[in-house]
Amino acid sequence: MTDEKMIPQKPVLEIMCSIQGALGEENQRVFAKASMTLGKNWGKSIPQAQTPEILMANIAEYIQNDLKIAQSVTFEKQAEEYLLKFRGCYICHGKLVKERFGITPACAISLFPVGALSENLKIRNVRLKEIRKPGPVGDCDMVYEIKTKT
Repeated sequence: MTDEKMIPQKPVLEIMCSIQGALGEENQRVFAKASMTLGKNWGKSIPQAQTPEILMANIAEYIQNDLKIAQSVTFEKQAEEYLLKFRGCYICHGKLVKERFGITPACAISLFPVGALSENLKIRNVRLKEIRKPGPVGDCDMVYEIKTKT
């Protein structure tokens, strides 16, 4: 039996939305720094991965099974793009931010992989290329570009 406690989704969404509203246009910078720091700390805490692909798969597993912020998080590599596919993200509050404050919402986890890759594999040329919205709120494909030295 686990003593793990889950926070109901509604208060999380309300709090995250209110934080972004209070930050205003600074929300992008603050949420980027926070998610990057979270990724760096995690990347430092695990053994060094063999490849970016292995680390990205580990990131997907960690976000889904340890952070438990989505029904599913999967990793795919398509040509030069590294995709994390979120389905049913429990902390997606972007629609609320847009409706209530009229600002571009910031994702609380989008730069986690950038921080993890830079810390764990010392890759400095990693960027979030785009966030695609293929379905309902809570579904997104985060597309990363990773350039390793050859």
